Amino acid sequence: MPWLRAWGSPPWYNSSPSGFSGIGGFIAPDYRAGQTGGPAAAFRQQQKGVSQVAANTALLLIAHGSNRYPDAAAGLLRHAAALRATGAFHEVEAGLLNGAPSVAEALARISAASVRVVPLFMESGHFTRVAIPRALGIANTGAHPRFHLCSPIGLHDAMAGLIERQALAGCAALGCDPRSVAVLVIGHGSASAPGRALALHEHTARAGWNGLFASVGSACLEEAPFVADALRARRHHPLVVVGFFAGDGGHVRDDLPALVAAEQAARGAGGLPIRLQGTVMDDPEVTSLILDQAAL
Repeated sequence: MPWLRAWGSPPWYNSSPSGFSGIGGFIAPDYRAGQTGGPAAAFRQQQKGVSQVAANTALLLIAHGSNRYPDAAAGLLRHAAALRATGAFHEVEAGLLNGAPSVAEALARISAASVRVVPLFMESGHFTRVAIPRALGIANTGAHPRFHLCSPIGLHDAMAGLIERQALAGCAALGCDPRSVAVLVIGHGSASAPGRALALHEHTARAGWNGLFASVGSACLEEAPFVADALRARRHHPLVVVGFFAGDGGHVRDDLPALVAAEQAARGAGGLPIRLQGTVMDDPEVTSLILDQAAL
């Protein structure tokens, strides 16, 4: 994609299983909030070239899924349908590690000899390094004659722009000047391996560089900085909360609303407002980001 490759690969991107190698200094110049163009326009310019590359190649999207909420993969299926409509790949299928359609069911519908696999996960970790290769029957994440494992969608550089757009939409819904609003981006984190470099923190930091908001910070459900502490620290500002999650499972439907409701109660009836503004994956441009990950 010209908007990405004109500047080279993102500084934090590498092809190793870790997928994320620290702090970078890159934001795609045409994908900042309020600007036109972005990956969708860039992809339309390059679609012919991508189609030629992928003429005999399938695209497989793999997400976590939810045993509690069978419809948690509705967004995944919408993205798959939109990707089919582009005609960029011979076949486009979607599979879940938990729930239906399973990865095995998705693979059974693919006839192409080459399959590019894009994990709809927000971080590189156990699921992308272990669970997905296991579901594909791959012994390791090295070269494979049929499957090409792409970087997880959450590592895409343009996520910072999606955070900005969701946050601006939240400010508009609150009727507040963005410069008076604090933004908190909430991700999962890891209780078993805390302290890793997370895409969540990298994208959030870059979303705050342009001074659109009073502050932009991040917090995690399962490691420090914890959500409850981060919410409390921002009580002196109107607050927009954006989820950094790939699906609409229990974290999005249960955990985030409960945490936001508790904070609103703590602020009191006359306190400054707080709004939960969906997740970054609600943005329709995610379809173009998936194509970009598949092309890298």
